Amino acid sequence: MSRGIDLAKQRPLVSRYPNYAQAKAYLVNFLRHGRRAFIRTKRYAYYQHSPSLRVIVIYVKANILEVRAYPVDGFMFANLDEALKAQDFRAWLFAYDDRYHSINYIAGSQKIGIDNYARIKRQFKRG
Repeated sequence: MSRGIDLAKQRPLVSRYPNYAQAKAYLVNFLRHGRRAFIRTKRYAYYQHSPSLRVIVIYVKANILEVRAYPVDGFMFANLDEALKAQDFRAWLFAYDDRYHSINYIAGSQKIGIDNYARIKRQFKRG
C-alpha cells in the first residue's frame, strides 16, 4: 500500500506582504485622502494590511513617496523613525506628478534588494 502525500505540506509559502498593485492602491488612497487609514496626517498614513502587517505611505521628499509594509508582530517601535529602520519589510518608491495626476514607479525592495533600495532612497532624500 502506498501512503497518501499530504499536499498541504508541499505547497510553497505564499507571502502575505502586499504586491505592487496593492501598494499602488494604498498610495492612491493616501493621495485622494481616502478613509482607509487608521492614522493619517499630511505627511504619512498607516494602513492595516492584515492582522500581522501594517503599511505606511509616507513622503520621502516633495512628490516622492514610499509605500512600506512591515510586520507588527514581534516589533515594538517608539517612534516613526524606528519603524522605518526595520529591515523585515517590503517597500516601493513612487514619483507623483501632480500636474498630470500620474504615479510613476521608481524602485522596489523586492526587485532590487534592500541595500540598493536604501541607497536609492538616500539619494532622493539628499536632493
